[in-house]
Amino acid sequence: MEILAVIKNDAYGHGLLEVARALAEEKVFGFGIAEPQEAYLLRKAGLIHPLILLSGFERDWLPDIKALRIIPTVTNLETLEWLIDFTLKKGLSLEFHLKVDTGMHRFGVLPEDLPKIIDKLKENPQLHLTGLMTHLACGEKPEDPLFTRQINIFREVEISLKNQGVHPKHIHFCNSAGLIFCQEYRGNLVRPGIALYGGYPSYRARAHLRLKPVMTVKSRIVDIKGIKKGDTAGYGATFTAKRDSLLGLVPVGYGDGYPRILSNRGFAVIRGRRVPVVGTVSMKALYLDLTDLELPHRGEEVILLGGEREEVPADELAQLAYTISYELFCNLGRAIPRRYV
Repeated sequence: MEILAVIKNDAYGHGLLEVARALAEEKVFGFGIAEPQEAYLLRKAGLIHPLILLSGFERDWLPDIKALRIIPTVTNLETLEWLIDFTLKKGLSLEFHLKVDTGMHRFGVLPEDLPKIIDKLKENPQLHLTGLMTHLACGEKPEDPLFTRQINIFREVEISLKNQGVHPKHIHFCNSAGLIFCQEYRGNLVRPGIALYGGYPSYRARAHLRLKPVMTVKSRIVDIKGIKKGDTAGYGATFTAKRDSLLGLVPVGYGDGYPRILSNRGFAVIRGRRVPVVGTVSMKALYLDLTDLELPHRGEEVILLGGEREEVPADELAQLAYTISYELFCNLGRAIPRRYV
């Protein structure tokens, strides 16, 4: 079984090139991407691995697809026609993957369109179907009827293609959740995404394996405010001190990708202890309640996400923010300076 590492959206905020280089050393088969610009950066950096556009393509991407040696994914009959027209006009041959909608109803051709697709392939030998794929809507919930139904439909499509003499080399549908919860059948190519970065596709996945977070977001206390019982702090006066308090000011806010919804809900870690986020998170700053720490001081390190011992678990913080760890990684990784160790 081979690995197609999903590194779209700047490797979920972790850094496209740095992640790709690290994974290349681990001998992954190739990379799942979302747009030609990602392929351009990877090729410019010297990476020669297969690059697969996971969610279809635009017609005007076709010259770049050829020039950058990208493998496009057909997600509907129209995009297949684009490939036919492009290859005939240019006198080219081209490989592609076919994405089938097995029940998620996002990207993918419908199973009933397969006869038309097979006919088109027989009429156009310059096109080579080298991969068959789908995407699981409930990969983290194997008890959901849709989980089993999607896999069964996908297997039927695979068999139907083979009965028509079409034999894609790569069969893939397992994302991170599928890798964890699909026990009987996983195809021969898998597409881990969030798990590559130490994130869990669901909280229940923690019972099956332990992952180490790749991203740690740190800052420092830049100021400390002493306030009296009954005083308020921050925009909207959403925090009122129930006792005399010490508030630490951290120069990170929603402008840096830290969710504003974590106002009076989130937490950070200082000296191994959790401290609550209090007051409204502003664009470039947030408050932490340091009252229970002994002699807090300016310059102290704060862990806002991750940590060597996963002091601030991404999925726990995401749950408090009514979102998922994927979004935290993407948003925090985008704006905050990175250091790779």
